[in-house]
Amino acid sequence: MKRDFCTRLQKFILCAVLVLMAATASAYTAEQYIQDVQSGKQVACKWVRLAVKRHVDDLARVGKDPGFPYYFDKKQARRAVDFKQQLRHTQGEWANPRRHDTHFRMEPWQQFIDWVLFGWRRPGGYRRFTRAYMSVGRKNGKTMNGAATANYCFFVDSPREIGPEVYFVATKRDQAKKAWSEADRQYNKHPFLEKKARTYKQSSTIVIPGTAASMKTLGKDSKTEDALNPHFVLVDEYHAHPDNSLLEVMESGMGAREQPLIYIITTAGFDKQSACYQEEHQLAEKVLERSVEPVPEHFFCIMYTLDEEDDWTDPEVWIKANPNLGVSVSWDYLKKRIDDALTTPQKQNKIKTKNLNIWTEAETRWIKDDTWKACSFAVHPEDLALRPCFGGMDLSASQDITAWVLCFPPAGEEKLYRFLYRFFIPEENIIERERRDKVPYTYWRDHGLLFTTPGNVIDYDFIEQQILLDTEKYELREIAYDPWKAQEIVNHLEPNFTMVPIFQRYSGMAAPTDTFEKKTLAREIAHNGNPIMTWMVACTEVKSDRQGNIMPMKPQRDKTGKRIDGVVASIMALYRAVMDAEQRAKVEIFAV
Repeated sequence: MKRDFCTRLQKFILCAVLVLMAATASAYTAEQYIQDVQSGKQVACKWVRLAVKRHVDDLARVGKDPGFPYYFDKKQARRAVDFKQQLRHTQGEWANPRRHDTHFRMEPWQQFIDWVLFGWRRPGGYRRFTRAYMSVGRKNGKTMNGAATANYCFFVDSPREIGPEVYFVATKRDQAKKAWSEADRQYNKHPFLEKKARTYKQSSTIVIPGTAASMKTLGKDSKTEDALNPHFVLVDEYHAHPDNSLLEVMESGMGAREQPLIYIITTAGFDKQSACYQEEHQLAEKVLERSVEPVPEHFFCIMYTLDEEDDWTDPEVWIKANPNLGVSVSWDYLKKRIDDALTTPQKQNKIKTKNLNIWTEAETRWIKDDTWKACSFAVHPEDLALRPCFGGMDLSASQDITAWVLCFPPAGEEKLYRFLYRFFIPEENIIERERRDKVPYTYWRDHGLLFTTPGNVIDYDFIEQQILLDTEKYELREIAYDPWKAQEIVNHLEPNFTMVPIFQRYSGMAAPTDTFEKKTLAREIAHNGNPIMTWMVACTEVKSDRQGNIMPMKPQRDKTGKRIDGVVASIMALYRAVMDAEQRAKVEIFAV
């Protein structure tokens, strides 16, 4: 009986809202936007053009590609737009009824997103897309539009969802309340919905009485994440999340839903090692470039940002990252922000990231991501057999990473110093360390990039065994090492190898660090795109003395989760290889 009542109630709400939607339906601008982007009339970045192209190409595949079971339902696309445009602005200039019609009038770019997201369907009439990643500059209405999407999926989703659970997710629950509060204000300004739902401010919960429907906030500081059955999840400013654990919890609870949707909205961030960049943003680039197989057809993505060749100070390109320029983002505001960046260089990264939606890096980072990526030349271990090499060993504290690195000098006319990396970590508590450091240790282990030793402390016997294995394949001329806590393993290795201590102070590390920096900038090293080394380079900051000497600055491991062991080992190995080459060149000159 109760279930029948709930069903009747939800049908009644749906019918009432649909009547209002039909009465307030307005112009649809998504298709014109598509044409304008394609023709170039609408200024747009590469990723927006590719998102439009993906939609248009998919339309051509319908009914012709047997591996593409989806279809486009224009009625469903219009339905989402109609619902949102019943809602009203709740804050700022556009919420002032004396100056504006306060209804939410979706801009063409916003209509395009909903046109695609809600228009595409799979057999059974359910949504094709179950995950969406949208990145756009600050003040472009992300939160308001996201809250409106949450209300649509909560009140009138199609096909109708029984007892939908909607969650607003953020790093902290208070942050999640911002989007939730917007959704709360929106429905309370609706002439019909405000009578049918109820808000409990203390628990940040909205319910439809008599049903199982609920809309709540959730953060990493929430007491429980269990027994969830999400239908819609809004993830606001995902770039700020330290890892993907909350999304994993949400996704794992969606199995009972027919058309769940994870809806990620964010600006760019400063950490390219974050889950947002590594998992969502990079996947989005690959999907739009069609460089991933198979293409995850359930994943919708679009990024409003500048193109690589754009001059970020040129007002003509600002609209690429700010599609609401002149609407919610004023020209005067944005110009002032750009002027501030030009006159105060310390602000440039922040303004580029937040107002132009460009992923940047912390000012204190030593080697920039693009510089390091430019050295991703291939390294094939089999091609290095019997070649001379120089080892670098940075032993960790008992529970951290130990790095053993081999550096192979150029042979013949080559200019590249090629690196092979071996990283070690205790097997016990690896999951705990993964969560603490926010990097995928288990993935690296499973893919042969990281070796684990039994127990909860590093077993140096494994490092010794690896060194002996490497000497069977390569001509190991020297082992450079940090003397800290290395005496025991040095005693074992010294009878058979040339051991070179390099003390971790300016007198020992300044010249090696300078050498590594110069070779990297000159693109004379090859690291094969090793992801662990890429992460460690991103973690590395340098400090300098009064003479301008630099050396890597050891991070506060427990507080930051940063590790630079591979960088230190590589610096030492490369320096000894370069010194050896210079010494041999001198010998050859004198011999002549």
